[in-house]
Amino acid sequence: MNKYEFLYKLNQSLENCSNTERQEIVHYYDELIQDAIDSGEFEQEFIEKLGSIDKITRTIKKDQDFVTNVKEKKDYQLQKVFSVTVKIIGYFIFFILAIVIGSIGISFLASGGGMMVFASIRIYDAIIKSLSVATIVMYAGSATIGVGLVLIGFWVFKWLFVQSKNQLEKLMEFIQSKIKKVGE
Repeated sequence: MNKYEFLYKLNQSLENCSNTERQEIVHYYDELIQDAIDSGEFEQEFIEKLGSIDKITRTIKKDQDFVTNVKEKKDYQLQKVFSVTVKIIGYFIFFILAIVIGSIGISFLASGGGMMVFASIRIYDAIIKSLSVATIVMYAGSATIGVGLVLIGFWVFKWLFVQSKNQLEKLMEFIQSKIKKVGE
């Protein structure tokens, strides 16, 4: 995503903020990105370091100090929001969940693939032996269920690799809020 796309999406996601706050926040990020580019950083890489638009919006909504820091032009990056402890706990929990979800995906792929192969062999065998149409339909149904299980397995892996980053950010925010409550 380039700077203009980022700023446009950020502006759209800040619909609950006042116009003044929106302008200040968008201007802050515009300056921040431009300073990074002027310092020799690549635009897209720096924008990725800032975090997702959802993460920025959630942080702004729950952290009024962020808006104050932006207004005072303090050097404040979202990457500093999470403490090292929260990151360690979050990554550990996420790693365990990724293993569990990955195992579920593998089981769907394996069981669906096995079901498809078995049903295909049985359909071929039923056709060769001229068994009833009901038997062939039954095995065709089993093959269809196998295809469905394989598709679910692929969907699980797609979610794990594509959507999990946003979920990890939400998990870390949840852990941070719990740690703050315990500390109070």
